[in-house]
Amino acid sequence: MQDRRPLEGKVAIITGASSGIGEASAREFARAGAHTMLAARREERLERLAGEIRAAGGTAIPVRTDLTDLSQITRLVRMTLAEYGRIDILANIAGWGRYDWIEELSPEDLRQQYEVNVLGMAELIRQVVPSMKSQKSGLIINMCSYASQISVPPLTIYASTKYAVEGLTDGLRRELLPWGVTVIRVHPSGVTGTEFNEHARKNGGITYRSVPVGRISREHLAKELVGLALHPRRTLFISRLYDLPVLVNKVFPGLVDAVSAAWVRRQRRKDLRTVGQVRPARYPSPFPLWQIAGGLAVMALVAGLLLVRAL
Repeated sequence: MQDRRPLEGKVAIITGASSGIGEASAREFARAGAHTMLAARREERLERLAGEIRAAGGTAIPVRTDLTDLSQITRLVRMTLAEYGRIDILANIAGWGRYDWIEELSPEDLRQQYEVNVLGMAELIRQVVPSMKSQKSGLIINMCSYASQISVPPLTIYASTKYAVEGLTDGLRRELLPWGVTVIRVHPSGVTGTEFNEHARKNGGITYRSVPVGRISREHLAKELVGLALHPRRTLFISRLYDLPVLVNKVFPGLVDAVSAAWVRRQRRKDLRTVGQVRPARYPSPFPLWQIAGGLAVMALVAGLLLVRAL
């Protein structure tokens, strides 16, 4: 970890550090020279990761933290300030989801997705912001998702939490700009090496496989997050392959409705047998045909100009 240390002396809190993206990010921030505070619920894993980071020459302090517990969030922030006197980076990586139909979710499953993905994140930010304001600098990275751009089953509730994170991030970016605090949202595609899909399927009532294209490794994403600390930007999308369905969702939402409904019918064929004939609602298109044609013409023109320049 002595090779390159562009974040030497910076203090970083990483949530979700016991596995997946959070674990890889903790290693990467430590490798870049940051003092890392490792936050997650699984204490044994945090201790093991902290030991690995220290053995490699980095700095890490494990702090068992449940983001649904206000007292534990407060303890994390106070321990960080007591140890280092400042907080330079907050990487909100912890997240939780469940694959199931909304009426099949337990009240706990429903609430926990919001408590971890939104409320816990917002509370941690609320407690970190005073320190960043006083030092007139800071970086907050919020893990969003392509699910905040296109919400489809079975990720309906999870996607709604990411829509909330997107709005939270954009508002905070503008609110904290005068104090020199940077707030960034990150939209990864499928990420390998995480436990998300395994946990989301556990006890769920849906057999679901994520799209097997455009995936990135957790190590790749971790490097991108450290890169944001050095070269900030408002938003980071990975991978851009997913921009196509997002564009289709915006321009042709009826098509996405039809495809999603067909998938639901296949999954719930047994439940639908007693429903009988249903006439679905018809929604007007948000874009008139002339706007769609004009947009496609502009895209074709831009693509042609880029091709000519490349040649």
